[in-house]
Amino acid sequence: MKKPKSYIKTLDRIKVSNLAGRLIRDIERIIPPDTAQFHEAVIIAGSPEATQSLHYLPFNRQVHAEGDVTTTLSLVVLFNNLRMERFFLSGFRERISRLVFKFSFNVMDRFIRAIRLDHRLLRIMATADGEFSIMGIVQRDEIQRKRFFKRRCRFLCPLLLIPIADPASQDYLIEFERRQTIAKIKIPLVPVYRNGPPPAHE
Repeated sequence: MKKPKSYIKTLDRIKVSNLAGRLIRDIERIIPPDTAQFHEAVIIAGSPEATQSLHYLPFNRQVHAEGDVTTTLSLVVLFNNLRMERFFLSGFRERISRLVFKFSFNVMDRFIRAIRLDHRLLRIMATADGEFSIMGIVQRDEIQRKRFFKRRCRFLCPLLLIPIADPASQDYLIEFERRQTIAKIKIPLVPVYRNGPPPAHE
């Protein structure tokens, strides 16, 4: 008896486009999105194959400036929700992962690893109302002014676009993004940032 094919194998361009459109709307909580640009990146990539846990999106980037805050967003990864419960890192694989990424400066790898270590988040993705989810990377550059001084800060965090409607799950996604935020402060006179305190919880 033949094994039934995963639905993700049969996703055509229209189905990918429709789900991408639903997910991209959620970018509005970060910036007013250039939906055409992001939509095109997802369509070009297509859905992950049934045997793929993830694959990467082609280059896309949008910059939004407002006052002393500049926000840059790129969508970088498509996750196959049907494989997320097997994506969890535990035991020996977790120890190896921690060792490999301990000295990694690759922000995307760091965020993917954080997802793989969060069992609750993977369950949310696995039970989502759609075959794939999207991860983006947000970079927020701020100028903080105090009298005659100003400080340049940079915050990096993941953006998770998952097809869910449950308020508790949505709150958990936002909390996960906040916990993963990397804060940096620019060193005066040189184009280098050092680690800084995390942003205040809004």
